[in-house]
Amino acid sequence: MTQPRRPRAARLHGRAAGVVLAGGSGTRVGAGINKAFLPLAGHSIAAWGLNTLAAVEGVGILVFVVRPDDLEHARFVDARETDSPLEIITGGETRQESELLALRHLADRIDSGAIDTVLIHDAARPLVSHGLVSAVLHAARETGGAVPGIPAPDIATAGSGDHLAPAPGPRQGALVRVQTPQGFHAATILDAYEAAARDGFVGTDTASCAEEYTDIPVSWVRGEETNFKITYAQDLLLAQDVVSALGLRSG
Repeated sequence: MTQPRRPRAARLHGRAAGVVLAGGSGTRVGAGINKAFLPLAGHSIAAWGLNTLAAVEGVGILVFVVRPDDLEHARFVDARETDSPLEIITGGETRQESELLALRHLADRIDSGAIDTVLIHDAARPLVSHGLVSAVLHAARETGGAVPGIPAPDIATAGSGDHLAPAPGPRQGALVRVQTPQGFHAATILDAYEAAARDGFVGTDTASCAEEYTDIPVSWVRGEETNFKITYAQDLLLAQDVVSALGLRSG
């Protein structure tokens, strides 16, 4: 049975843009399609994060970055699974190139001041909460850059040979497992990505590029254990259990 298209909420307010990256594949999760489009409790994995970002006050634009082969899937998500319209673009060969293309897509609005902050999120983290997105957005506006993270006291640093390096002391600070969304002052992060492209620098995430090319003091806010990344089949099963246990819904 064909479902009617949902009413589209207008994206007229808010100077932050949410960018959701769906450039992965389904190989490690054991699927034949991009894992972002696998079902999770009646919606695609990607739709969960998109709808959460859309519901956060201050987020006025949603950019969905996908592979060229996934455009049809992305348009279905836009038409059937999200309450707010998406700006769908194709990404690059790497995560960083996809982020750069998203920032260039927004560049005119960043330059005009229509967009002041950008949040970049992995589609493969479907269970990010409204509260965490709001906290990252607030912190990014306060300091210029913010990421969510989970303290990781169980991580040891590998030293030379087969020995562990000394644990980080108080002066080095605690280790954290960094999550998304990662939020930054829009004009600053756009300039940083353009500089990285000129230099051929490739970072591990948005924060690494910011640390390399800006003076932004990247702050971190407490992340959430449920904001895990779906990589393997067991991760998808765990996400289904979390949705069921907590009674969550997309949109």
